[in-house]
Amino acid sequence: MTYKQLFTLLLISILYSACKQSQTLVAPEIIKPANKNLVNPYGPNRMVRSVKQAKNGDILIASYSGVWRYNGKLFTNITTAISTPSFWDVLEDKKGNLWFGTKDSGVYCYNGVSILHYTTRQGLASNTVLHIYEDKAGNIWLGSSRYDGKSFKNFTTKDGFPSNNIRLLLEDKTGKLWFGAQGENLFVYDGKTYTVLKNKDGQPFYNVWGITEDRKGNIWFGASIIKEKKGSTIYLDGAPGVWRYDGSNFTKALQMAASAIVEDKHGNIWTAGAANSVGFSPWKLLRYHQQSLYNAKPSFTEIASINNMLCKIVEANDGSIWFGSGKGVYCWDGKTMTNFMPTKEHIYQINTKESLITWKGSMKISAAEKHVGTVAISNAELWVENNRLVGGNVVIDMNSMAYGNKKDTNTPIQHLQSADYFDVKRFPFASIEIAEVDSLSANTVQITSYLTIKSVTHLVFFPATIHVKNGILNASAKLTIDRTNWGINYKSGKLHEKFADQIVSDEIEFDIKIVAKK
Repeated sequence: MTYKQLFTLLLISILYSACKQSQTLVAPEIIKPANKNLVNPYGPNRMVRSVKQAKNGDILIASYSGVWRYNGKLFTNITTAISTPSFWDVLEDKKGNLWFGTKDSGVYCYNGVSILHYTTRQGLASNTVLHIYEDKAGNIWLGSSRYDGKSFKNFTTKDGFPSNNIRLLLEDKTGKLWFGAQGENLFVYDGKTYTVLKNKDGQPFYNVWGITEDRKGNIWFGASIIKEKKGSTIYLDGAPGVWRYDGSNFTKALQMAASAIVEDKHGNIWTAGAANSVGFSPWKLLRYHQQSLYNAKPSFTEIASINNMLCKIVEANDGSIWFGSGKGVYCWDGKTMTNFMPTKEHIYQINTKESLITWKGSMKISAAEKHVGTVAISNAELWVENNRLVGGNVVIDMNSMAYGNKKDTNTPIQHLQSADYFDVKRFPFASIEIAEVDSLSANTVQITSYLTIKSVTHLVFFPATIHVKNGILNASAKLTIDRTNWGINYKSGKLHEKFADQIVSDEIEFDIKIVAKK
């Protein structure tokens, strides 16, 4: 090897090390909390993935429309300042910091002064953080990353882990750490060795989400059994169920699947899961009685049957049971089930024949010439109290999109429905979820909503004129958005500045007309 070659290798090594160090030293993005958080008498009406309790007794709720705090009277969105990723988990740590895990945007930490945003640039193993856990030493586990208050350590197969995609599910009373690998494998770390757990037939467990430790030290978890794995295809052995591990043996104690499981203060085991493992079926919240847990067939009480996915269960200090669902959060106080949605008398159903959304777009070179079309509302409801709009949601059928200017053949509706624009085949519906309504004058309000297009959600703000009389609501509103915020980048000036005569304006206008009846 020549001196020149040796020098080149040395230089590459130095640059690589410097680059590696610079990546780990990137400071987290600092987000200033909103001056005014969204406050609502009703809970979120979208998917709620996680429910926890704060130290002061408030209920923390991680949903697709933000992280909410419920103080017993009102719901406050404490993530209004964040550009609405899909939140999957929330945790208040021992120091009082709030952690928010997301599906695709890393993790956020609110220290009471500012919100710090951590991604792979700051050292996270992945921007997908579906599960947050604090161990007894105060370390925060964020998927495959552990944060000690200063830096991240990522755990992979190089560290002896059976997978590069793990989440800490539980630290038991003896200090053992119970991990689930994303989609497959349950394994435990005893301080020295990582052991993949298998049933008596030597088959590993699959897709563990819910896990708890009972007062006797038994570990309960919901899982299926892997019969065989060929490449990326996994074949399961029988239906999922709830397993009990006594330190030596695994027993399939309960036959119904459980995506969430917890022991209450009386020793009862609560589970939430689909009634049937194949096809659509209601999801059930069950309470298995403490006195019968070790019987061949433990007795149980069905608390709720809901046509929605049920997620994460937590027992509050007062003994009430809280759980998330595909449509909001629920609370069982021992007598009554509350879903924090308006009662029937406050719900106005939208007349889909009389309601319509008109869209307008243009080319930048000829902004005065509008391309106009319509799109239909498929189903929706508005919530009205004392003749005042307070919430609701609108579902838009993107397949109904029509183009109004018949003379213009350069922009056929098929193109608007293609992947270039709204990608209707993959995303047939868009939605508007009303988060807050502020009065501006007698009949004019300012609406804050979550607008979801192509599975991307952002907060939008727009004025609306509303009249409610004799049980009929008439509303009109105008909303203008920057389409690129929703990933609609076709011929955007932000990407194609050199072709000014072909650039499509980034702004899309929506004129919304709604008629609803009580």
